[in-house]
Amino acid sequence: MTTITAEQALKSKQNFTEYLADNTPALVTSTIADYQAKSGKVVVTITDLTQNFETFVNAVNNPTVLELPQKPYFAWIITNPKDRIMNVLRLINEGSTGDLGIFVFRAFLNNDKMDFECLLKPELKEKQKKAKTITKTGEIQYDYWKIYSEVCDEMGEGDFQIEPASQHYQNLPIGKKGVYIKQTMSVKDNYVASEIFIGNNKQLFADLKKNEKEIEKELGTLSWDCKDSNKSCFIRRMIFVDFTNPERYQEYAKQQIEMAIKVKETFLKYL
Repeated sequence: MTTITAEQALKSKQNFTEYLADNTPALVTSTIADYQAKSGKVVVTITDLTQNFETFVNAVNNPTVLELPQKPYFAWIITNPKDRIMNVLRLINEGSTGDLGIFVFRAFLNNDKMDFECLLKPELKEKQKKAKTITKTGEIQYDYWKIYSEVCDEMGEGDFQIEPASQHYQNLPIGKKGVYIKQTMSVKDNYVASEIFIGNNKQLFADLKKNEKEIEKELGTLSWDCKDSNKSCFIRRMIFVDFTNPERYQEYAKQQIEMAIKVKETFLKYL
C-alpha cells in the first residue's frame, strides 16, 4: 500500500480524502471536542479541494446521516474556500439554535507537511433551560462529576474532561467518526463505567466483536450490547462503587478516568 504524502494529497480529491482518512487533523478534533462533550453529536466529515456546495448537499442527504437520532456536526475540510458558500454557511450557523453546526477547515501545505486552520465554527450556545427541582440522585450525580472534573485537572487528562451536570453520563470524543467514549455512573446500581459507544454502525460492532478475546485480555470482562431494536451499540467496562460514601468519590473518579484511558488506548488499535 502506497502512503500518500501531504503534497500528493493536494493533487486530487481522492488523494485528499484518503490522506485525511489516515491522518485525522488534531485541530479538527480539538476544535470540535467541546461541542461534542456537551452534545455527544456525531461528526460528519466532508472533504473538497475547491469548495463545492453540491458536495455539502450530498453529505446532508446521505441516508446514514438522515437516519441519525440527532442532527450531526459537519466538518468540511477544503483547500480553497468560496466567499459565496462561506456566507451561506455563516447564515446557517447564526440561525441555528444549537441543533446544527457547521465547521470549515482549510488545509494547506507547510513545507512538506499538511497544516490546517479553522475558517468557520458555530457559536457554542448554552440552551436556556427551565428551572427544575434537583432530585437526590441529581445532587449525587452533580457532586460526583464535579469531583471527577477536579481529579481530571489534577491528572492532566484534558481529553477526558467534562462539564459537571446532574446526569448519569458524559460523552467524550475519541477521534473516530461515529464513535465516542461514554463515561457513565449509576446511583441506583452503584457503579461507574467507561464504554465505547457506536452510533448506527452495527458492522463496526461486529468487527470489534471478532477481537473480543484480545480486547478482554487487556481490559477484563466487558459487556457487549448490540440489540436488534437499537441503532446504536456499546461495549462497557464497569467498576462497582458506593455512592453513599462521598469521601471516596475522588478515588472512584480516578479509577474511572484511568479506565477510560485504557479503554481508549485499547480500542483505537482496532478502530
